[in-house]
Amino acid sequence: MLLLIAVAAYFSLRQNGADASMRTVEELSPDLYYENANSLRGNTYKIDTEIDSSLGSSPTKGRLFSVTVKNANKNGAPVILPVLVPLELNNLTIQKGQHYLMKVKVVDNGLLRVEEATKP
Repeated sequence: MLLLIAVAAYFSLRQNGADASMRTVEELSPDLYYENANSLRGNTYKIDTEIDSSLGSSPTKGRLFSVTVKNANKNGAPVILPVLVPLELNNLTIQKGQHYLMKVKVVDNGLLRVEEATKP
């Protein structure tokens, strides 16, 4: 019986590995971000997003995207945030409309730098 529980736990954690690594990360409040993003600098958050648009790329910094935060606003208005996907995550094939769970860090000028991104 104990072996069965251990196997079930292993497969559950393996399947939800991305969720497990973000389980203790606080969700970003878009209202707080828009109010004063610089006050959040240095903090790490998670956001549940859909890729909206590619805004540009830099050979030294990475790719900049706008993302729509899922279930962020109770009045139905979309919440769009800028995220920088650094060169270290260049292996991600990101396209418009894709759903990602992202771990982001607020860096200089309030920009959200992606530290981890997985498809739920």
